[in-house]
Amino acid sequence: MALWPQIKECLSDANTLYFSHGFSIVYHDQTAIIPPENIDVVLVAPKGSGRTVRTNFLDGSGINSSFAIHQDYTGNAREKTLALGIAIGSGYLFPTTFANEVHSDLTGERGVLLGCLAGVMEAQYDLLRKNGHSPSEAFNETVEELTQSLIRLVAENGMDWMFACCSTTAQRGALDWAPRFKEAVTPVFDDLYKKVVGGEETKRVLDTNSAPDYRQKLDKELETMRDSEMWQTGATVRSLRPENRRK
Repeated sequence: MALWPQIKECLSDANTLYFSHGFSIVYHDQTAIIPPENIDVVLVAPKGSGRTVRTNFLDGSGINSSFAIHQDYTGNAREKTLALGIAIGSGYLFPTTFANEVHSDLTGERGVLLGCLAGVMEAQYDLLRKNGHSPSEAFNETVEELTQSLIRLVAENGMDWMFACCSTTAQRGALDWAPRFKEAVTPVFDDLYKKVVGGEETKRVLDTNSAPDYRQKLDKELETMRDSEMWQTGATVRSLRPENRRK
């Protein structure tokens, strides 16, 4: 946002302005980023972190991405966008809009992908510890089994296949409790999505990240998470994985 005036000065007729996220364009009333009309404005949004995009690119596997055209001045914006997607290693490109991309992405980050995941893990870990389970047992049953086994089965063939690969006790429990968890969190997700679409979440991001002490506060928040019993236990558990013990 701070660099937009300099970037805008460099744009010439028929140039292409490429985004990897819809934030700046969709919330232009907050970012003040409004591109000139004589350029193409496109988006390719990899469905993963920047670190994963780079790792997969170097590995030769790539990562799937969404793409969108906000402004097609030249008439060739779609072709250029697909070429950009292929260039960064996208194995599959699916169409979206700038608005849909940012609304789904901000919801996902705050929800299942990061915020909800971290919160649910902490809740279960705390419950097990409160009821006398050791740190190791609580972490293994909350995080390690998920990341090292179950989520890999989901990635291979889907949730139903993962359920089919579990024990009968796990299957029955999961099928019975999944609707209760869905019912419990649906109001939270409804509130989250409204705040994303309404711009409250982006305002918080911009206000917080623009503060002069942002980095210090962020480091403190991450330090609190890193130094918690749960994630200190996680560091120990990871060090005991067979592949790490061989190093």
